[in-house]
Amino acid sequence: MTIPDNTDDRAFTLGVLNGALWSVVTAAIHPELVLTAFLLRLNNSVIMATLPAAIMRLGMMVSNILIANVAETWKRKKPFYIGGGVFRVIMLSLMALAAKTMGSTRPFLLAWLFLILLGLYSAAIGSSSIGFNEIIAKTISIRRRGQLMGLRGFFGGIVGIGSGFYVRQILSESGPNFPNNYALLFATASFFLGCCLVCFGFVYEPAGHAHSSRTPLFKHIAQGISIFRGNVNFRLLFVASCVCSATIVGPVVYVPYAIKILLIPTSFIGYLLVLSAAVTLPLNFLWSYIGDRHGNRLLAITSISMFLLSPILVLFSLYFVTQVGIGWETPIGYITPALICLILAQAVFTTSSSGFMISRMNYLLEIAPEEYRPSYIAFMNVMLAPTAFFPVLGGLIVEKFSFQASFYISFLLGLISLYCAYKLGEPRQKHLAES
Repeated sequence: MTIPDNTDDRAFTLGVLNGALWSVVTAAIHPELVLTAFLLRLNNSVIMATLPAAIMRLGMMVSNILIANVAETWKRKKPFYIGGGVFRVIMLSLMALAAKTMGSTRPFLLAWLFLILLGLYSAAIGSSSIGFNEIIAKTISIRRRGQLMGLRGFFGGIVGIGSGFYVRQILSESGPNFPNNYALLFATASFFLGCCLVCFGFVYEPAGHAHSSRTPLFKHIAQGISIFRGNVNFRLLFVASCVCSATIVGPVVYVPYAIKILLIPTSFIGYLLVLSAAVTLPLNFLWSYIGDRHGNRLLAITSISMFLLSPILVLFSLYFVTQVGIGWETPIGYITPALICLILAQAVFTTSSSGFMISRMNYLLEIAPEEYRPSYIAFMNVMLAPTAFFPVLGGLIVEKFSFQASFYISFLLGLISLYCAYKLGEPRQKHLAES
């Protein structure tokens, strides 16, 4: 495979700036926090509240196969990044308009229209991600990709803290009334996503390998099956990613648990974003150091190990729920031991998820030949498509059993994913077996 020996400093700088701007978008439409609370307000169903997280995963994954099939015939992939981004800006604007005009009068209809628009938005992420990752692979050397992701996370965390306070203000009683508050958040996400596109659009992408003709879709799928069979580390990465994705059954119901059991106001979601970003800040440098110096396999193991603390902390909070007399008045409201556990659990989940995402993508870029890099990315996402339904499974577990059951299952799946990550080979060793 072709690996750049040098890093394009301009691309590196713009990539970091892009990450800082992107953190505003993720805060304003955070699927497990903001969108979950939005759907819970519209329908008061835990299962429906988990649908945004499921739809965002499914839309991105399924669209990858079609986009990759086309992208492999293009020497430059930036048009896929720009095109997908522009489409997403339009979808976010329509979400804002729908929320403003329908939220008070037709909440049930708005819920389903919103989910459709969110699905279209998510599908366009598949196009943007292929373009973005291809540009990174061509312009950033293998030894600095972890540093890039770490700095994106660090500056994104700083901006994310401000974004969390913004979300808190918008969703508070002193902010706009429902549904104007959520409409404003969606409009904010649309604006800053446009800023992301303009910023990263200035990166120069060198021409790369391109197939002379488009591969028939059935042959393209067969090629993906061949990759899965022939590359042992691609196969192991898929299994590790699949099981790790299943751990979402716990975190996806943190907000419904907080609202229904801990009785926190919706505005506290902003503080969850702030505190998660604050905890993530120093750990971004740890992720970049481990990934660059010791490899992305170790980064995957480390981040999954950290995740195991998240369901443990929430399970502790269940014990403190009964201790109703314990609590403290603080500048951010009345804080109880149970709420402290939840805050830390959300922060750990956010941080560890970021670490695993960095490790998975960079590991995939290391093992993928340049001429088939879009296929490697696309087939990984397509094969992970069924995992998009795990958030809904979390809601079903809560409806049929309890919140406690979803947290226990999340912890057990975390242990299994840790074992799977341990089985991965290290691509930087010359003796790495490819089959």
